[in-house]
Parts: sequence; structure tokens; C-alpha cells
Amino acid sequence: MNISVKRLQIISVIFLHFFNVYVETEELKIKNEGKRFEENIKNSANVKTMYFERIKDSPASFGNNDSSGVIRFTSKNPYDSFVFYKYRFFPLELKSTKGTSMSIQREKSQKGKMIKLHQIEGLKRAATYEGIIAGFLLDFRTSENTFFININDVVRFMNENSKGSINEKDVINYNGVLIEKVKKKVNYRYDLEKLFDGLIENS
Repeated sequence: MNISVKRLQIISVIFLHFFNVYVETEELKIKNEGKRFEENIKNSANVKTMYFERIKDSPASFGNNDSSGVIRFTSKNPYDSFVFYKYRFFPLELKSTKGTSMSIQREKSQKGKMIKLHQIEGLKRAATYEGIIAGFLLDFRTSENTFFININDVVRFMNENSKGSINEKDVINYNGVLIEKVKKKVNYRYDLEKLFDGLIENS
């Protein structure tokens, strides 16, 4: 009986080990796909005509409050990239998913959502200034469709719907712009100049 219990314990430990390895591998794949999307967008920016910048995350800690003596504070960027093109400023938040929709954080108490509340609020603030066109670049890897959607249209979608996520059909119905791209082996080249020219013309 004791031998059987020990065997079960050993099997359980082995199973948990490989399960955790699998989960970590899948999470790494998802993270890598998101980083690849960001790199593809960055590499698609024509350095002769536009300035692209990826904002680095900047964690910090300060204070003296909890049992460890330190308050942990991580600053949250209002968006992760921006482009300056033809005297217009484009704050952008880039998202990529293998699924058919992207979850939206509507309240601070909600955790684990793909589109964060502070990103929505950051883009909203930016969009109040003249000469700024702010929004999301949403990449749906299964359909291989990538869209720009203006932050004002995202807010309108949230106000008019109680859904907890946004899918391709929603993006199209709320004035999403399909971005033209060409696949080069593994990576994509996006026609950002055509996208931004169209956004400027319609602004």
C-alpha cells in the first residue's frame, strides 16, 4: 500500500512538472508572438518619413508601508508605442491574439484582460489634443487580419455594448481600418504610410 502511494506521489510530481513546463512554454509562445508583432510594426516604419518609438516599461519601488518595509509600485505606460508622421502624432497600443476576440478591462477590479483600462484611458487623454490620432493596432493571427481602430470608436463600442471582448466583426462595425501587409517568410511588412495617410485624410 505504501509503495503504491509513493508511486502515485512520484507520478503526480512528474505530471505536475511537465504540465508546468507545457504551460510556461505556451505562455512564452504567446509572449513571443506579441513581441514579433511589435517588431514587425517597428520594422515596417519607414525611417525616412516617420519616427517610431517603443516606450519601455519602467518598474519602480518606493515608500515604507507593508511588512517588508517597501511599497511595490510599477508604473503603467498609457500606451506602448507612438509614431510621428507628417506633423501628426499617433499614440498606439499593439495587441495580438490567436483567438477570435480580445478581452476588455472595464473596471480596475477586473484582472487578466488583454486590453487594459489604463491603456484605454491613456489613449483617450492623448486623443483630446489637436493633431493627435490615437488608437489600437489589433492583430488577429488566425485570420491574418490586422486593424487600426480609433480610441474614440473603442469607447463608443464600450458605451453601446456590454460585451467583455471585441472581435473582428465589432472592429469592422466600429470603423476599424484593415491594414495592408505582405508576408515575408515568417514576418510581415505593414503598409503604415498608407494607413496613416488615410487616417490623416479622414481626420
